[in-house]
Amino acid sequence: MESTDSFHLYTYYASSCCQRVIIAAHLKGIKLSFSFPNLGDAEHRNKYKSTVNPSATVPTLVVAHGSGGKTTIRQSVAILEYLEERYPNRYPLLPPVGEPEGRALVRDFVNIISSDTQPPANSRIAQRVKAIRNNLEDQIAFVKSAVVDGLEAYEQLLGESLDTRTGATTIGAGVTMADVCLIPAVDQALIYRFDLQFVPNIMKIYKNLKQLEAFKAADWRNQEDTPAKYRIQSS
Repeated sequence: MESTDSFHLYTYYASSCCQRVIIAAHLKGIKLSFSFPNLGDAEHRNKYKSTVNPSATVPTLVVAHGSGGKTTIRQSVAILEYLEERYPNRYPLLPPVGEPEGRALVRDFVNIISSDTQPPANSRIAQRVKAIRNNLEDQIAFVKSAVVDGLEAYEQLLGESLDTRTGATTIGAGVTMADVCLIPAVDQALIYRFDLQFVPNIMKIYKNLKQLEAFKAADWRNQEDTPAKYRIQSS
């Protein structure tokens, strides 16, 4: 694969999965271009589903190779793994290959978020819960239970691995794929206005990493398609 390859991301401002990809790309110095499919519009959604992503979800990363052809990846963790394997020496997001235990630990954290926490809280699922009785409180309670269970598990696992001197990152050895997944999940919980005092170590990591440029660049309030009423106002 050549350096002339270009990377195009189909994204949505409120998607924590898209935010993961933007963080990782920023850390690795990969320039992204963007499209913002309107998945709420039936016509647009069907076109996107038939031509880009049969799941009709974001993110989707399309890599156009300088030598011709393209690679399309349609799941956020698969995209993260692809970027890591392709650019392992550009801001590594996993410990070295010779440290399988460390790599497994990072993936444990990743999957707590990507498998246990985020999918039930996904808007498509949450909306279906709401639709059962047309009750917003059902949706919020369902999402909260998923978020609480997931973040509690993450917090407990931190007790085995947290750098207690600084609490700056998940495994205390620089930003990893775990942090890339964690911070957008915390943002989603805060959008719901959940009280996260029950995960103090997670919140220390969150407050630290939100100061880094990669995490600022991926903030849901700072995307090209973010509605004006949600945007971060520059001073």
